[in-house]
Amino acid sequence: MIDLAPTSGLPLTLNESDPDLAVCLADRLQPGRLIVRALAELRQALADPQADGPDPAYYMYNGVAAFAATDGRTECNWRYDLTVLPPGRCGDEYLRTVGHYHPRIEGKTVAWPEAYEVLHGSALFILQRVDDPGAAPDEMRVEDVVLLRAQAGEQAMLPPDYGHWTVNVTDAPLVICNWISADFRSDYKPAIEARGPCCYVKVGDKGPRYERNPRYACPPEHLRHARPMDAPELGLVAGRPMFAELHRRPEAWRYLCDPDVAAADLWSAIEITRTDPFPR
Repeated sequence: MIDLAPTSGLPLTLNESDPDLAVCLADRLQPGRLIVRALAELRQALADPQADGPDPAYYMYNGVAAFAATDGRTECNWRYDLTVLPPGRCGDEYLRTVGHYHPRIEGKTVAWPEAYEVLHGSALFILQRVDDPGAAPDEMRVEDVVLLRAQAGEQAMLPPDYGHWTVNVTDAPLVICNWISADFRSDYKPAIEARGPCCYVKVGDKGPRYERNPRYACPPEHLRHARPMDAPELGLVAGRPMFAELHRRPEAWRYLCDPDVAAADLWSAIEITRTDPFPR
């Protein structure tokens, strides 16, 4: 049994001996609404649609908790979720999520941002911005792609207008949580039609290797690597569980519902560590 309380701030445990990697609250209660992502569903978004891999592929607990606050003018509503990815491969790809984009906020020109925290294991987040998420893959232009690595206790900012995928590149279960606007709904269609991001994370001789997804006709020139940075103005400080931080200072987290009111540039939570040529 893996104790997730030190990183989550909640009485959570992960049953590593359970084939379904069940996450439980105290008293064996199930947190939130469990969504089981079958391998057959994930295959729609893989490089190889016939790939073998873990089945189920991963688990999502949506609506573990909700929180609302008002500043007297507007009300913010947040939702807290959990995701569990087992270790494994799908063909020669490291196990990852289907991936999704965030729709635009009504009345605004940007989509919702999202804040993640790694509770156990190590995560590789693929962040991808395209000129038109609604276009066919061979018609959209990829403007930027960032590979953001985060370890247990670290927090990851996913800026507005970036589709994203979570990859487990280790041999341990990966458990992550997120705060997101309760009004948000994932748009999986572009990720499925393109069969994943523009850059696949595959198994190499010395760890992950990166391979171009040929379905994108206009990939970026560069592949940017990044790590999380503490951003106290945004409520993000490694080692301080996000669950408690949002409840303690809800005003600092309003940007998840309205990026225009962020107390700092959302990219202040991300440090680019190097830039490589995009794999051809």
